[in-house]
Amino acid sequence: MKQLLTALIMVSVAFIIGIIYCYYSFPFWTHLKTENFEALTEYNGQNITGLYGRQILINKKFTPYIIEIDNYAQKNNIKLIVNQSYRFNKKTINRAVVNPASVSNHLAGFAIDFNIEYNGVKYFSNNLKRKNIKKLPQNIQNFISAVRKHKNLRWGGDFNIEDPVHIDYPLNLLNKEDWITQNELCHKDFSQGIPKWKIWKNK
Repeated sequence: MKQLLTALIMVSVAFIIGIIYCYYSFPFWTHLKTENFEALTEYNGQNITGLYGRQILINKKFTPYIIEIDNYAQKNNIKLIVNQSYRFNKKTINRAVVNPASVSNHLAGFAIDFNIEYNGVKYFSNNLKRKNIKKLPQNIQNFISAVRKHKNLRWGGDFNIEDPVHIDYPLNLLNKEDWITQNELCHKDFSQGIPKWKIWKNK
């Protein structure tokens, strides 16, 4: 009887651990159906994936740029693990007080934050800082160089306050009004989004 009880406890603990692992590692239930969105879209790339299976949501207008970023990653045989793409803010931005220097392109779907994986090794923010570039594998150096040379993209490592795991299209600096419009459209899409699992459930 004691052995049976011990076995049941072990099975229960293993089950709970499995549920917790899946909950944090494969958050498929957070994925939204994007077909009817006006501004946001889901990106599924070759060498760009979401951290722990997260959905990568970006502005449709950012798609050509993320495809180029993906191409740079493929060319250099590296993987970008995206931990943040579009960022939902429960409060909409007041049009009268928007300061481009204080708003994020994540809020309009024009940015990604990522870690890099190359040859089984992961590289994080501290590894990717400007002062460490020469210490990085040549393929990663080449990738960063390609992004920096792109006429429309910014690498966060070049910011005054370094953010080397960030790449964006600087819409907030180039066109404040369009940034506000895209922020509002993305906010509307995300707020009204339907989780994919609900669609599967009703099929």
